[in-house]
Amino acid sequence: MICAIDFGSCCIRSVFRNPRTPGRLSMYAEKSEYALIPDTGHHRRSLADQQIPFAECEGSLAVVGNNAARAQWLSRVPCTPLFVEGAVPSDDPPARQMLSVLTEAMLPPVDAERSLCVLTVPGVPHESHRVQNNAEFLSRLIRMRGYSPFVVNPAEASLLATCHDATFTGISIVMGAETTSVCIARYGISLAKESIAIGSNWIDTEVARQFQVQVWDGDGNSFIDLESIRQWKQQSCPHLRNAVGDRERMMSRLYVVVLDRVTRTVAQLLQSTPVRNALQRQKLAVMLSGGATMIEGFASLLTERFIEHEIAERIQSIRLAPDPATAVVRGALIFGELEARALAVEEAA
Repeated sequence: MICAIDFGSCCIRSVFRNPRTPGRLSMYAEKSEYALIPDTGHHRRSLADQQIPFAECEGSLAVVGNNAARAQWLSRVPCTPLFVEGAVPSDDPPARQMLSVLTEAMLPPVDAERSLCVLTVPGVPHESHRVQNNAEFLSRLIRMRGYSPFVVNPAEASLLATCHDATFTGISIVMGAETTSVCIARYGISLAKESIAIGSNWIDTEVARQFQVQVWDGDGNSFIDLESIRQWKQQSCPHLRNAVGDRERMMSRLYVVVLDRVTRTVAQLLQSTPVRNALQRQKLAVMLSGGATMIEGFASLLTERFIEHEIAERIQSIRLAPDPATAVVRGALIFGELEARALAVEEAA
């Protein structure tokens, strides 16, 4: 059995070939959050009436994953992320237990002595302690299901799923909720890669703060309402190059800040010795993946930043990946299948 799981700070996704029909894929997605509901008879009955599963948690009722959104109306406190700023929380035992529960539910039972699961780990490489803790904890969850874990960079995985028409050569950019990953590859082999500790959550948080988009609990404590900003983006469909209103204009400026950092990273990777030796001055296709890249005008705004930073002559095209939200997990599955073939060849030799 070969499967893949993308531990995203906004959504956890898994994919594997259907055991009954190997030509088809089975894919699951769960929100990376949980809701805490007051433990009262009324709330228990409400959850039971809607058939929402819950667990008892230190005087509250915890609802995890996609069910958290269904139960949110029962609480005045926003959902709590399972990954705090892209990290597995060390001081939140319920969150760690819920990650274990979700992982178990989203992976199929192993059906062979050697089963491989490719996973992505939140965080950026230069924050070595945090990434190491993330990798150790999440890999342990994978082993508990009977799989051998194999960690892959999100941008590398996305390239395998989206750049086949460019012979897997080009620049892969994956922008998620907390992290943006960049990889430059030739024929599917990574030449240079980097991750930046910034993503769509930073943009949404800054918009919410500026326009005071908040909610209050029963004691009068205020909380930033990120979910309201996300729903506004989905409903209003803002365009980064044709912003209307103060909120859209501010969001466009924030995207410029993020894309400036991305562009500087791309420029640095293009100047790295492995890239210069392998690709010379070859023009490269750029493939965009991740939920944050789906906003209208993203590719156009990135083109503008490439021109501003004087690297546009190295770019052949900028494209949004087919189904950008699932590109990473689909590529991780491809990575796993390639790795399994390589292991089989080594064993035969």
